[in-house]
Amino acid sequence: MENNGRKPDRLPLALLLVMGLGGTTVAGLLVGIVMLIVQEHSIAYGVLAVGAVVGAIAVSQKGDADSNGVWSMLVAFPLFIAGFMFGYLAGPNNHTLTLVLQFVASVVSFALCRSHLCRQMLLCYAFVLVPFACFSFIDASPFHHPAKDHELGIASFAIVVACLGIYAASIADEWIGSSGINDCAKTIRFASTAISVALVWFIPKDNVVYAAVFAVISFAIACALLRKHVSGSRLIAGGALALLCCASTAVFPAMAMPVAGMLLSFLILDFVGLTIFSAAFIGGISYFYYDLDMLLINKSYLLMASGALFLLMFFFIKRVTR
Repeated sequence: MENNGRKPDRLPLALLLVMGLGGTTVAGLLVGIVMLIVQEHSIAYGVLAVGAVVGAIAVSQKGDADSNGVWSMLVAFPLFIAGFMFGYLAGPNNHTLTLVLQFVASVVSFALCRSHLCRQMLLCYAFVLVPFACFSFIDASPFHHPAKDHELGIASFAIVVACLGIYAASIADEWIGSSGINDCAKTIRFASTAISVALVWFIPKDNVVYAAVFAVISFAIACALLRKHVSGSRLIAGGALALLCCASTAVFPAMAMPVAGMLLSFLILDFVGLTIFSAAFIGGISYFYYDLDMLLINKSYLLMASGALFLLMFFFIKRVTR
């Protein structure tokens, strides 16, 4: 008979959320109490940061944290949060160095930590730190210094392209297996998707060059997809339609980038990534239609033509893949 009494390998999502909020609250209270005692002693905060992170790594080595996640959420997770918060308190006068050290600490912790839940958190945290560290290097942030828009655009574009490359690399089983992070492939895809969608809005909206690069990437992915299903004259016809579809998005980065992401996520049927990129594409169309500096009638014609091309491509793929 089937053993229905076997414990599941993962805790329910609702319980994980509750425990995550509890761990964050505990970490915040711990940091607040320490701040009242330590005041403004940066060296003490630095020592506490290292101690908390090392303690979290040590805790993750014990017990069966990977099987049920309870131990990691109750102890290691709050220690990691407290350690990184202490790190910020230790270096308030050197923002760039603090962010770089935080990134190094998160990567090292990810490599040494055994708790799957904490590894996911550390990996997402490392991804988030990258754009902030880059912005701090150019003495700008996405919320201030409007005079630095050009530098922000270049940095955001480079990071978005890198995130798309990381997403594409995570699809290759050989790369994931050889790197030893095959258990975090979904986390890598989610983090790269979220970062790329967030940063595409800091790319200059009227810069066609950025959009054209994304359109070229989309065309290359579309051709790779078509070659898996069709050949000969059908491949040529499909390539021509794909070229027209991708070219129609090359007027606006916030439309062109999500199309490349949707094609990548479609390669492996990553529904989470496909949903995020699709939502970004809808948002890009809305922004393009209402806010971009172009005559409304011209934008309407462009969107109608693009929609007709995509519908034609849909019916073509449906017909040739029967």
